[in-house]
Amino acid sequence: MKVFASFNAPGTRAAAAPSHATTAAVSPDAAVKACRTAVKQHKKALKELCACMENFTHALAAVATSLHQLAANTRAPVTIQCSGALVRGVEEVRDGVVLQDLMEELEYALSTRFEKLAEEQRDLDERRKRRCKAERTLTALQTQCARLRHAKDGDAKAQALHRAETQRCEEQHLECVRLRSEFDDAFHDFTSHLGQLVYEDMKGLTEELHKVLSALAYQHRKCEEALVVHHPTTLRPIAVVA
Repeated sequence: MKVFASFNAPGTRAAAAPSHATTAAVSPDAAVKACRTAVKQHKKALKELCACMENFTHALAAVATSLHQLAANTRAPVTIQCSGALVRGVEEVRDGVVLQDLMEELEYALSTRFEKLAEEQRDLDERRKRRCKAERTLTALQTQCARLRHAKDGDAKAQALHRAETQRCEEQHLECVRLRSEFDDAFHDFTSHLGQLVYEDMKGLTEELHKVLSALAYQHRKCEEALVVHHPTTLRPIAVVA
């Protein structure tokens, strides 16, 4: 995609190439935070791609037009005809359905596809807060039980208080287990949904982008073939690779 870099909007820069992804285990809390950052970066990249494709197709049409204007001065009918066909072909792609489909796919990815994911992130955050609060309460109760354990010997009141605090501690432990289990289940659902969204996004963008680039390549290939047919001794195929 290096060819698109020079068509970024003024003042923007192409994103730096990311480091290779790793499969190292991270905590669910860290994973949710990282996902939020990644979605934000993905939307930024999609906006840049929108601007890039519009600028790119307009620039190609402008180049084809300028070639056609130059060809008019050659008085070579084949060159004039081929350049005119190239202008019409590139403009057809620029104004046609394949580019529109790509833009609609990008717009859907920006505005809709990841919206439910944001709701799930907020739900996970709430579950995490409840779990953390319960864990802090459990830690405080465990500290209190440890303190009362040393004071209960020979003191009936202290023994009763220790039993009560121990009961509370056990109940709080069960509550923590429940909240952790609920959070883990919700996190599993979140990652599964995220995987489906990434698959849909990757598939949709790849298919639509391929259609646009294929349509542009087809127009240039038709021009190339027509030129080679009429000038076989002076022209070589544009796409020849050594």
